[in-house]
Amino acid sequence: MAKSFLRRWFLIAVAFPIFPCEFTADSLMAQSTNSSKTDVQPVVKEKAIPLAVLCAAGVERWLNTVDYVFEAIKRDELSDFVGGQMSKVNDLKGVDRDKPFGMLIFLKPGLLPQPYPVSFVPIKNLGEMIGTLTTGVTTVKKIDETHYDIVTDNNTIHAKLAGEYAWLAQETDQLDYEFPNPADLTARLTKRYDAAFEFNLTSVPEAIKLIFLDFLRASTETATQQRDGEPDGAYQLRRVNALNTVDFIEQLILQGERLTFGLSVDQKTKHATIEADVVAKSDSDFSRLLQDMASRPSYFNNVLRDDVPLTFSMSTMLTPSNQKRMAEFFDVAEQEATTQLANLISGEKKPELPKPEPVEPQLTPTSGKPKRGSSAKPKKPKQPVPPSVRDVFDSLRATSLAGHVDFFVQFLAEESADKKPQFTFLGGGKVADGSKLAGGLSEILRQIKGRPQLAALDLNIDEHKGVTFHRIRGSEIRRTDEIMYGDKPALYVGLSSQAIWFAIGQPSALDQLKLVIDKVQAGAPQRPGAESRVAIQFTVHAKRWLEFGESNQDEFRRVAEGAREKSEAKDRAVAEAAGAKPTEAAPANNDKPNAGDNSGRPRGQRRGLFGGGPLNRPDPNAGPSIPKQAFSGDDDMVRIDVRPTDLGGRLKFEFDEGFVRLVGLGVSSQIDAANKREKERQEKKKEAEAKN
Repeated sequence: MAKSFLRRWFLIAVAFPIFPCEFTADSLMAQSTNSSKTDVQPVVKEKAIPLAVLCAAGVERWLNTVDYVFEAIKRDELSDFVGGQMSKVNDLKGVDRDKPFGMLIFLKPGLLPQPYPVSFVPIKNLGEMIGTLTTGVTTVKKIDETHYDIVTDNNTIHAKLAGEYAWLAQETDQLDYEFPNPADLTARLTKRYDAAFEFNLTSVPEAIKLIFLDFLRASTETATQQRDGEPDGAYQLRRVNALNTVDFIEQLILQGERLTFGLSVDQKTKHATIEADVVAKSDSDFSRLLQDMASRPSYFNNVLRDDVPLTFSMSTMLTPSNQKRMAEFFDVAEQEATTQLANLISGEKKPELPKPEPVEPQLTPTSGKPKRGSSAKPKKPKQPVPPSVRDVFDSLRATSLAGHVDFFVQFLAEESADKKPQFTFLGGGKVADGSKLAGGLSEILRQIKGRPQLAALDLNIDEHKGVTFHRIRGSEIRRTDEIMYGDKPALYVGLSSQAIWFAIGQPSALDQLKLVIDKVQAGAPQRPGAESRVAIQFTVHAKRWLEFGESNQDEFRRVAEGAREKSEAKDRAVAEAAGAKPTEAAPANNDKPNAGDNSGRPRGQRRGLFGGGPLNRPDPNAGPSIPKQAFSGDDDMVRIDVRPTDLGGRLKFEFDEGFVRLVGLGVSSQIDAANKREKERQEKKKEAEAKN
């Protein structure tokens, strides 16, 4: 088979380490002014230890992957279009296509160490390699038996031969080291990935780590101050998440060894995979954290399916600091819930409590800076909490202090009366002291029954396997919710001594929830083995959501247009209230074929990798959209999971072949467009020559 287009596209990646000046000269360092070496060769100083490695598993392996992508979309003829492109770089003659190539990044010593790259290219035949390099405006100057200068019009790259590789750098002294064998250095990466980037955390100077962490903490402290008008509960939850993230980054930097990002495409299993892999220092707190994050099995293991439109589940352990922060969040949320319940029952806004006098932020005795996690905002005096609210939040606090977060949600496929796709949304969460939570919630529902905000609230509508169900329907239902869940959907809440359950949808949603409860209670989940422990799982089928969007695109467009008009009317009213001259609403122009915004682009026009066209008014004469072609089969799932490994933890994205087709179709559409433009250009050129 002739070389395909993506093979030519991949030439960029191949030529990149050969001509790294185009990538690095402007972004990493100034151009070298020393384009030649002296007769006296410098003594090798020491072994070079890289800060990071960027590598590909070899030209041939990539070319085979590229062929697979085009075979997946049945567009092998694209190879003919690009058959002559390899000749522009002499078919990469002289390069060993079976060996890895890439770049190592080192730190230049100094008060503030600066990174610089050194590329490596496998050489099979030096003479042919020089011929490949000199096919364009590049010349190769031999300095001695192992050193060469690769010169272009405005750049000089210095090269050094060592074993079966050529090393290339911007400065001559950057080559005066004993480099590791790239094949050995990258063997672990290329065995698992087609392309990878690995960061060696142990190579970063401790001073740099501490400077970065100080900056991160200060930035986080500033970013997590309470915003004007932000509710206390939302602010506290945002702060908890930010501080937990900072804790993880701090442990990663101080106790991590390696951070690896890798991409691979398996033609046998027809899957593409992206991974982020963390290796922690042995016997460190970070290592124990990663190993323990999935140490407890999920209560919901029996119902975690990947054959439904969407599933998300989490069964992970909280660190002591996470537990404490969550308990503090529930204290704040408890106060907000008390206020909201009082307002809902009375139908009036409860008067705000008197504001306390401002206080100075607490300072650490050593640095004089605000304590991490502290806030200059004074605490509000607490109000009495009703027993029902107290019971609910006592259960939630007990759950957080138990240290195990365990819940799941799922979208199940349904069908509306007019045969359009819709969904049932259901899920559950494991709680400590569930009887207390059930009693508190039941009492709260009893107190708000009959409020005008609720169209219907039916208590104790059913009971199943120790779970009591209530049904709630709001007085106002958003049109988007009706599109997704059907006409007049309801919320079903199930309460038991072990878990809280919910379902949103039609009356059949309650039956679906009962089936899930049956499966959960069918048998206690077994403790998973090390190879199957998963802390977080997420699966989604693109085809189901694509069909849902296409079936309801006109309705979603009308909803969006109505929201836009409502927003514009509100803005006009505000402007008129401020004294502006009344203006008439601009007529809707969606139905005009060339109606657009101030940019001149037709309204809803989308351009990009996957083609363009009116978003709101698809061309009826056009063929199936690229996503619809890509996800025409049942291989449309993406799976994301987080799990511990023997040495740390791993975040993994796994894509079915439908996503491979999506990429191939997107690239092929760009090729077709480029061919069309070139054909038109040639025709115009011929017409101009004929006239002359």
